[in-house]
Amino acid sequence: MKNRRTVFLACPYGQVGGGMGSIMAYLASMQHDPSGRFDLKRLESRGGGHIALSPIFLALAVGRIFQEALRGRLAVVHLNLAERGSVYRKAVLLAATKLAGGSVLLHLHAAQIVQFHGTMGPAGRSLLRWMFRSADHCVVLGDFWRRWVIDTFDVCPGRIGVVYNGVPATIQNPRPARDNGPFHVLFVGNLLERKGVRDLLRAFAIPIIQTRDIRLTMAGGGPVEIYRAMAVELGIADRVTFTGWVSQSDARALMVDSDALILPAYDEGLPLVILEALASRTPVICTPVGSIPEVLEHRTTALFVTPGDEVGIANAIATLIERPDIRDGLSIAGTVLYNRLFTMEAFARSIGTLYARLTPQTGPEGRSVWPSAREGGR
Repeated sequence: MKNRRTVFLACPYGQVGGGMGSIMAYLASMQHDPSGRFDLKRLESRGGGHIALSPIFLALAVGRIFQEALRGRLAVVHLNLAERGSVYRKAVLLAATKLAGGSVLLHLHAAQIVQFHGTMGPAGRSLLRWMFRSADHCVVLGDFWRRWVIDTFDVCPGRIGVVYNGVPATIQNPRPARDNGPFHVLFVGNLLERKGVRDLLRAFAIPIIQTRDIRLTMAGGGPVEIYRAMAVELGIADRVTFTGWVSQSDARALMVDSDALILPAYDEGLPLVILEALASRTPVICTPVGSIPEVLEHRTTALFVTPGDEVGIANAIATLIERPDIRDGLSIAGTVLYNRLFTMEAFARSIGTLYARLTPQTGPEGRSVWPSAREGGR
């Protein structure tokens, strides 16, 4: 299609293990939205190197926004927001987009935004409030976050919506039966306390599973050596493998070869790793935090454990070992749920619809005409 307008997908693509960068990389790889009206282009907001270099990437991003505006092609800047430094970088890009005459879609991914907001001073809270109220539309990962944004920043309900993340389907053969050999449990993500890594390792030392033939793979970056030493101290080092950071494709391969994915986190948005497990027909053990309980159901599409409950983690793993019927049921129901809600195609359609709503079309005599779906502004 000729005369496509540009949508910039702004986030830190260079950050190792970042789910926000992964979902935008998936979207950018499509090159165009489903309607064909927009070119989808990456906009690096931070860079993957030292934080001291981030102002350079930020300045380059601002320059690209104004350059595209001067060409008459700028439509939307899709700002993907996390906590801490992401707030200040995205505030700069939001202001630049407004000055350049573009529209802003503010997409909240931050799992710890509630806690971070609580630690901010009056100036920081005012900045966040300005961002959510100045964006043309806001997107969150579930009703929990939607209610929080509306209540905290007094955003008009008509200007904030829920869009669930999507991931590409996993190309695989039917999952093999696991009648013999060790039971493989997989953790994927940065090795952090808030992800429940310490709880998971301690759970593996609990007798109910310590005596079983189980292997745990910890795939992710972070303070690996600290947790490796902990595994030695707990006497489980021979059953735990630390891979370090793995690529998206390698993570998918690990999922297909695992009997269960586990994420015993204390806070989350809607983790891509869980969606990727559903796409891979891998049963999920996780905590019901963030938007997870809005889309997953205990003992139907996942096994829920309470954050910090080491015995509960051990019991959930034992359940999947002892009850192949539950394991198979989670696998089948998870696949159905993925196909219904979390495909990349469904995500791209939902986001593409918002791009169209935020972009005026040219009417008679060259005048801009906003689509009627844009009604409901503050």
